[in-house]
Amino acid sequence: MKRYLLHLPLFLLMGLGIVACSGATQDEPPPTATGSGLPRTFAMGLSSLPPELTEESYANAFKLAASTGEVILIRRTPPWEELLTDRSFPSACTTENTRREIALADQYGLDIFVAIDTADITEGCGQAAELPAELRGAGFADQQVREAFIQYAQYVVVNYQPSYLALGVEVNTLEQENPEDFEQFVSLYNEAYDAVKALSPETLVFPTFQLEMLGGDLPSDRPRRTQWHLISRFASRMDLLAVSSYPSLAFSDPEQIPADYYLQLASYSDRPIAIADMGYASGLGTTENGAATEAQQAAFLRRTLNDAQQLAMPLVVWFVGQDTTFTSKPPFDVLQQIGLRRQDGTPKSAWREWERTARQPLAERFDGDAPDQQTPEP
Repeated sequence: MKRYLLHLPLFLLMGLGIVACSGATQDEPPPTATGSGLPRTFAMGLSSLPPELTEESYANAFKLAASTGEVILIRRTPPWEELLTDRSFPSACTTENTRREIALADQYGLDIFVAIDTADITEGCGQAAELPAELRGAGFADQQVREAFIQYAQYVVVNYQPSYLALGVEVNTLEQENPEDFEQFVSLYNEAYDAVKALSPETLVFPTFQLEMLGGDLPSDRPRRTQWHLISRFASRMDLLAVSSYPSLAFSDPEQIPADYYLQLASYSDRPIAIADMGYASGLGTTENGAATEAQQAAFLRRTLNDAQQLAMPLVVWFVGQDTTFTSKPPFDVLQQIGLRRQDGTPKSAWREWERTARQPLAERFDGDAPDQQTPEP
């Protein structure tokens, strides 16, 4: 399996923060969405990943999310250098980046979803990303790393005041690459969950799981292995069962996706199910199984939104709003054609599906009653 298709490279995650460290917010108000028909259960969101690495493009990603939804996903790697060295945390750039993103979310009336991702493809999914040289290779058993992770989670929840907070992205990839460190991460997650909830009980806190890996559906030279049992490891402190899903990595046509692909999630947890980020290729060169098309992308989205309604999901996020222009070379060309809009900004068929659903009124939000807590596993 090509793990680099599941995690954004660090230069994207951190580079966007650098882009946002300067410049003023735009004054244009968000578009007004009106709709009719049956209420949808789920808030809809896009990520802040822009089609181009410019200040204007980054701001426009928030605008696009607000045009057809209520949520902006900000995916971020902890600034380990700031957290684990003598430099003061937060740095001026981190502070300005936070201010900028909060201002954009406020400007466009968006709820914030922050996903804290510790993985980096340059280090491998089994290691924390961009640790200082003296801690390179350290895992989640290291007390400095643990304290830094909790400190950053607390910073995020106090400053961003997010409606949704993922403490770990696609955590089951860590279990496959480094089972021992995964065990350490489970205990760290429990500690971080408690620390965050003490500061903001109303924030929905959870890890995210990579669905295609959970089900053993990804192409791999390893024996097929499912990971459903890992969900229960977080059950005592998990407000949502949240998954990332990119089925075009596993299926060449949406018709090949099993009928219960998302519905089966209800059998693994009593928590509300959410799609934390998803995508489906719409063009050549983005799937190992053949040539995806815009029609297939739209068919996948239509079906997924129907499943989301059937499961009464509280949240659905499509990761890339508009195809990117700066990831043309493998392995990152997967991002080139999973957007809902083309590089020139024109809508694909899937955008029309997304837009049509967004016009439906939103039902009352899930209030996030926390699960009964148990003693964290060691």
